[in-house]
Amino acid sequence: MGLLTAAAIEGYKEYTRKTIAYARYKAGGNYYNAKISSVSVLQDGRLAVDFLIDHTVPGDINVTEVQLYDTKNNLWLSKPESLIRKDVQEGILYRFTFIIQEG
Repeated sequence: MGLLTAAAIEGYKEYTRKTIAYARYKAGGNYYNAKISSVSVLQDGRLAVDFLIDHTVPGDINVTEVQLYDTKNNLWLSKPESLIRKDVQEGILYRFTFIIQEG
């Protein structure tokens, strides 16, 4: 049995939802900011953070890293990736999902 109540877990989710401010992705050795399009709690209780890797960078690109930052510009998460966005694509919708639980 955990020490945290369901209300405490929901409080951590709400704090995280309000604190994640923006995303960044790395392509061609450079980092580019991306606006968070949504932060939501899914039906199964996971937290989902969505953002679009758009055409800030023209042409075909290889995204090699994605990151999330908080409202104080602190790095919260960094994940290696290997995503190809062709110039003819509108963009890549990227989603992070988190399980917030007592462990």
